[in-house]
Amino acid sequence: MAVPAEGPKPPASGLAGLLRLLGLQGPLVGLSALSASVAAALGLVPFFIVSRMATAIYAEPPRLDEVRTLALAAVGALLLRYTFVAGSTVLAHVAAFRILHDLRLRIAHKLGAVPLSFFSRRTTGSLKTTLMDDVNQVESFVAHNFPDAVAAVVVPLSTALALVWVDWRMAIASIIVAPFAVGAMAYTMRGGADSQVQWNAIQHRMNSALLEYIRGIKVIKTFGLSAARFGDLSRSIQEGLRWMEGFMRTNGRGYGAFGALIGSSLVFLVPAGGWLYSKGELSLEKLVLFLVLGPQLLMSMLRLIFAWGNVEKVQVGNARIRDILLTPDLEDRSGTQAPAHDGISFRQVDFRYDEEGRDVLRQVTFGAPAGKVTALVGPSGAGKSTLVKLVPRLWEATGGTVALGDVDVRELPLELLLSRVSMVFQDVFLFHGTVRDNLRLGRADATEEQLEAACRAARAHDFIRALPQGYDTMLGERGARLSGGEKQRLSIARALLKDAPVLLLDEATAFADPENEARIQEALSELCEGRTVMVVAHRLSTIATADHIVVLEGGEVRDQGTHDALLSRCALYQRLWASHSDAQDWTLGGADAPTSGGMEVAS
Repeated sequence: MAVPAEGPKPPASGLAGLLRLLGLQGPLVGLSALSASVAAALGLVPFFIVSRMATAIYAEPPRLDEVRTLALAAVGALLLRYTFVAGSTVLAHVAAFRILHDLRLRIAHKLGAVPLSFFSRRTTGSLKTTLMDDVNQVESFVAHNFPDAVAAVVVPLSTALALVWVDWRMAIASIIVAPFAVGAMAYTMRGGADSQVQWNAIQHRMNSALLEYIRGIKVIKTFGLSAARFGDLSRSIQEGLRWMEGFMRTNGRGYGAFGALIGSSLVFLVPAGGWLYSKGELSLEKLVLFLVLGPQLLMSMLRLIFAWGNVEKVQVGNARIRDILLTPDLEDRSGTQAPAHDGISFRQVDFRYDEEGRDVLRQVTFGAPAGKVTALVGPSGAGKSTLVKLVPRLWEATGGTVALGDVDVRELPLELLLSRVSMVFQDVFLFHGTVRDNLRLGRADATEEQLEAACRAARAHDFIRALPQGYDTMLGERGARLSGGEKQRLSIARALLKDAPVLLLDEATAFADPENEARIQEALSELCEGRTVMVVAHRLSTIATADHIVVLEGGEVRDQGTHDALLSRCALYQRLWASHSDAQDWTLGGADAPTSGGMEVAS
């Protein structure tokens, strides 16, 4: 099995998972919570001082020197409080960002190690939500909610005990509405976990729809659509609006009752305190102390409730992080076998995209001889591109064997397998970096001379030199500055730099104009020389001279052989060739445009 990324185990589910996350930076988190508690306690000191000042002011004569001393003490307590607040904030954020750094690296490592089937079951929006939003919520919990929650529990409990010691009757009056406030909040938060799951699902759909809207903005503008008329995005936004309206209708009264109750302690403190003071059972100092400090006991519940509400959100996100981190890696066996040659063989290969789906490949058996060109042809959906992706294990065969040099590719170490295979696909992906950065993906240590030689061979050097900064030109997102043919030639240059003995080509000239296609064909001819090549092509004239041609239909091999042999005996190949020949003579609006049901040969 693949060696997992270094680091602790994936977070457990629920509250235990959040506590385990805190344990990753235990000392820092503990010091932060302690500092937050000290800061909260220091924030209560001025209230005690105010009660003492009241006694000094109303003394006969007033003790003004004592008032000045107490005022300075209050200022000192506040300054000290801000020092501890700053310390708690710094410690909590250092701990939080260390945890975020670890989580994001582990998720990124995991995404690079899982099979491609993992991504077919998830949208880009949902993965973005987990990698960014869910991990950011962990930061909020560690840096803000946890220290606040500890302080919101420890300090009020300690203060309540102190007030009970001062006067138990006034202490009861201070918290008499607490059970009713807690009841109102408990009623409001019933089913909160399920509601949070629903809200997160809605956010996922909005994220996915928004990303699709941005990616397809050219098509949307072409058809004159607005965001309101773009179905998925509009529906997901309306769904979010309906959820929020329903949530507030259901819970608004409970939140209002909670807020009113925790702010109403003076309704009980003033009559009780006045009555006890008039009877001489409560001193002025104690009366003032309860009037200024009593309401703070219940107000601290706001911080606690807020923190707990965020805990529910973080738990949902934590479950999604855990789901990714627990996904099994693509199996990587550190075997000692090495391929005896560079030939590829498929033996009774089956494949389906998911366990419940249908087989898209069935009992496929053929060989791609070493040092020869093997072409895959067939109607759309025949499984040609899927077959090519099984060789470097971008997908895993669900049955049978795919072998390189007579060794099952699953028995080869991944690093060895990928070092022997280069791929050039029709959908070229270029990263947001310079031309040089994208080329060096093929070989990180390539010299300038090797880069230039590969680009000359790929017929890319001239257009690169014409760019504003040459090889240092930023390409923009997905290579936005380049045409389709130019992207393809850069992709071929990367494959040349890698210099692997096995080359996989999936419709590498599908979107090229005639001029670019000619240049790409020249580059591919140089790239294919001396290598084992598997090529998927929809222009049959480009593979007519291939050493071996495999004809596929419906995920099965219908026939195989040379162009002449297949043209003489294979009815499907004859139809494909006839359709290709008709397409060469087709003109827009021409009277002789073909009307026969020729098969589409794009994969």
